[in-house]
Amino acid sequence: MGAKFIDLSWTTLKKNPMLLPLFFCVGFGAVGSAVCLLRAAVRSPDVAWYPKTNPEPWNEYRDKNYKFLTIQDNLPKKSPAPEY
Repeated sequence: MGAKFIDLSWTTLKKNPMLLPLFFCVGFGAVGSAVCLLRAAVRSPDVAWYPKTNPEPWNEYRDKNYKFLTIQDNLPKKSPAPEY
C-alpha cells in the first residue's frame, strides 16, 4: 500500500547507477566548500585567532601578496593599504 523507501546501500547503487553522479556532485560540493571555508579561516588576514597576542594580524600582510590566485607577477610590492 505505501511506497517502499530506498536505502543508501551498495546494492541500491548497483540497481540504480544513475544516482552515482548525483552523489559525486553533492560530495564534491560539500568537500570543496569545507576546504574553502578552512582556507579562509586559516590563511585570511581578516581572521584573528589570538587577538590578545596579535591584535592587528593584517599588518603582517602589508608587504605580502595574499590573493587567492595570481596570474601576473608584476604587481607592485608595496601594499595599497594606508599607514596610520
